[in-house]
Parts: sequence; structure tokens; C-alpha cells
Amino acid sequence: MNGRFGYLVSTAAAVLILAACAGPAATPSPAPTAAPTPAPTPAPTPAPTATAAPTPSVVVPTSLITAGKVVDCVDIEYPPMEYFPSADVTDPALAVGFDVDSAKAVAAHWGLDIEIRNTGFDALIDDLTNNRCDLVWTALFVNDTRLQVAEAVPYLATGHVVMVKAGNPDNIHALTDLCGKSVSIQSGGLVEEKSNAASTDCTTAGKQAIDIQGYTTVADEFSQIVSGRVPAVWETDTAVADWMVKHPGEYEVAFVVSRDDAYGVYFQKDHDDIAAALTDALGALKADGSWATIATQYAQDPEALAPACPASLTPPADGCYAVPAP
Repeated sequence: MNGRFGYLVSTAAAVLILAACAGPAATPSPAPTAAPTPAPTPAPTPAPTATAAPTPSVVVPTSLITAGKVVDCVDIEYPPMEYFPSADVTDPALAVGFDVDSAKAVAAHWGLDIEIRNTGFDALIDDLTNNRCDLVWTALFVNDTRLQVAEAVPYLATGHVVMVKAGNPDNIHALTDLCGKSVSIQSGGLVEEKSNAASTDCTTAGKQAIDIQGYTTVADEFSQIVSGRVPAVWETDTAVADWMVKHPGEYEVAFVVSRDDAYGVYFQKDHDDIAAALTDALGALKADGSWATIATQYAQDPEALAPACPASLTPPADGCYAVPAP
């Protein structure tokens, strides 16, 4: 026997012997009691670990025609915004383009299915107001006429640009760089007015006028830069984007002349849930870079992407666009 228990037994026996020798009057001393074992010191409680901020909740529209599905009316004949990838494709579900891909990305952000419904241009707003679709997302300008009967969230600033051959061999970066040079345009529109005004500014500044070459069709206008007869084309950014998609790597935008208009996603009046959900989704897609990737794929300028402005921001300085009041 060993340890503390053996020691206690030996001590007790010695006490009994001494008591017997001392006689009956002697009172035995009590056996020594072992000292209590001190309680273990509790381990210090670790400091609470910081919890990651919760993922912001996704704002989802609730006033859809069919729960769980977004119906988008699209006029599928305006590349690169919406078009069929080949002549033998007619299924709207297979349509592609900046608008179509953006709408699909928004629906995915919401966690909803999407139906692309091919709709004639003249029927777009009527189909919207008659509950045949939830959205009209098909390169429609935000204007007062449409805003009389529907609402819109602007999503892409649009206007006119000057296009040159890749590498910009003539170093054209501003309107003043067109002085003394040839530029092709489509006659009879706003570009003609603006190019004439720019040419006047050249002569007023003592420089040569712009040699403005006007053509009836966009195809003829673009053919001039292909043949080398002009170093630049002045056209709408949408038409230029379409040309650049069809001729990848051959041309580039030298500079943006103006972006005074915006395309908008239309929806029925008094559907504040759709307005909030669209603004939230477009902001999220812009923030994570996925929307810029779609824009680049279809030769759109990522800098032109912007959802509508909340009340706390000032358009266009804060990178968003106000919905014009009807």
C-alpha cells in the first residue's frame, strides 16, 4: 500500500497503542484530516468572435402576373441589344443581346424564372398595360410620352459617339480633332445638326471645317470607314456597338459626343415593388462587376450603366439617372 491512504492507516494504529498505555482516562486524539484539494481554477472565457455582417436581403418584386416568374416583352430585332443568334433560331428563350442577358441576370438575382416574350415594337407598351408582361426591357428611351401610361427605371445612358479604326491612327479624341478631317454620318438627323455645329466651331476658332459626308443609310455611312474614305464615323452609340460586335477588334470608340438620353426598363404604374427591386438588382449587378461583363460582351460602355437615383444621390454626378417626371 502506498500513497496518502497508507500513511493514514499507520498513523491511526500508533494512536491506539498510545491510548492503551495511558489508561482509560486518556482521550485519543482525532486522526489528522487531509487538507481539502483546492477546486480547479476555471479557464478564462474566450472573447466572443466577431460575427460577419449578414448578407443583405434581396429585394424581390411581389406584384408579378405569375408568382415566381418574370415576363419580359422584347422586340427581338435590334442588335446588339436583343436579337436571335442565327437566322434559323426563332425561340424567344434563345434570344441574346445586352438587354436580354441583363434581364436574365436580374431574374437570377431575384431567384425567379424569366420568360422572354417576342413582341412587336408597336405593341410593347399596350401589352405591358394590359397585363401581358411584367417588364418591357428592349432599348426604349425614357420619354414623357411613355411615362404618361407606364413607369421606368433608367439603366443605360445613351447618345452619340465617334468611331475610328482600332488603334485610333489619326489621334481623334475630341470634336476639335475632327477639324480639317472627313467624317461620315447619316443625313437628316440630330447627328447632322451637331456635326454642322462642330464644323462651325472649327472655323470660328480659325481651323479648317469638318468635311461632313452624309449618307441615306447607316450601312453606306459605315462603308466609308471600311474603304478608308473617312477616318471617323459619327453615329448613335447603339449602332456603333452593333457594328463593333460584328467586326470585333477592328474598330473602337474614339470619344463620346453626348449621353443626354437613357434607355429604361418599363413596368406598370403604381408598382413600387418592381421599381425598388429593379433599382436594387441593377445596383448589385453593377457593384459585383457582372453587369460590366455583359456590357463589354455587347460593346456597351460599362461607364454608361446606372440604375435610377435614390433620393440621397444627385444625377448624373453620382453615377445614376433620374426618372423624368411625366
